[in-house]
Amino acid sequence: MTDGIFDPPPPYVPPYYSSAPVEKSFTIPTSPISEDAARQALLEYAKKKHFYSSRPVQEMLLQNFHLFNAFRYCLETFTENRTCKWMAVPYNGEEVDDAGNGPHPNPWDIQKRPPHLFRKSEYHMPLPRTSSVKTCSQCRGRGRNICGSCGGSGWSRCMACGVSPTNLNQTCTACGGMGQVRCCMCSGCGFKRCTTCCGQGRLVTYIQLTIKWENHNFEFLADHQSDFPTKRFKKVTGEILLSDEQRTVSPVTNFPEPSINEASENMISQHRSEFAACRILRQRHTIEWLPLTKVDYTWKGAEYHYYVYGKENRAYVEDYPRKYCAIM
Repeated sequence: MTDGIFDPPPPYVPPYYSSAPVEKSFTIPTSPISEDAARQALLEYAKKKHFYSSRPVQEMLLQNFHLFNAFRYCLETFTENRTCKWMAVPYNGEEVDDAGNGPHPNPWDIQKRPPHLFRKSEYHMPLPRTSSVKTCSQCRGRGRNICGSCGGSGWSRCMACGVSPTNLNQTCTACGGMGQVRCCMCSGCGFKRCTTCCGQGRLVTYIQLTIKWENHNFEFLADHQSDFPTKRFKKVTGEILLSDEQRTVSPVTNFPEPSINEASENMISQHRSEFAACRILRQRHTIEWLPLTKVDYTWKGAEYHYYVYGKENRAYVEDYPRKYCAIM
């Protein structure tokens, strides 16, 4: 046996990857936000800003509402990966599961369920029937090694008086005039317990199986044909138009926005290729319609606009008309 990490062969890839594409009817919301909701969104925005006046919200005249179609596609692939590594721990006389009990199993044949789906976690266990007892090579079975501080003598130079046992014709109180003191690292015995085997002289070596569950996320936002900053959609939710969870999901092919279909097909294919050496346990994907409305308004004869986005009705304002005034 040699040291190192060993990757078990990947599991068999079953033919369920060739399932049919998802085809369903989609209803895209078309109702714009109400005037009350639009005004309230801007008011909440002003309240969160220090020294922003709420007067523009109270006095503004709403003009036009422009509804945009913003869509978000999300794909999650939950995988399991297994690796093996030689380990060694002190032997305390316990029974070991060695090769005498039979050949060890293939790491992928061991049944172990993840504690949670779509959440990262890790599990370690000895691979059955790979243990054996060996003499510790660090101390050659003695359980101790020569102290590196004193070289095995048990004595070290007195740091109080240096190399001379006397200083200014006075006897050193630390070493009694000897110039040496007992080694504090080994308490004067000249040896230290072997840290590899913890003084036992023998080790149990075995192959440790590590199982890692990971969730891989992909997110795509279709072009919404507006100057609204797309990154702000990350902190809001939308209306779910598609939610599908399977062992492996199939691409969406008939969504009204073509870029969503393309993203779905490309990313599902990429995940299958990228995680071919892992076991794909579960996949799920969603399509969200993200509310996005541009609101035009006037205040004191000047024209302004802002955006209301997400189901949370958050406001995004590029140029608020009155800043650094006391809130009224």
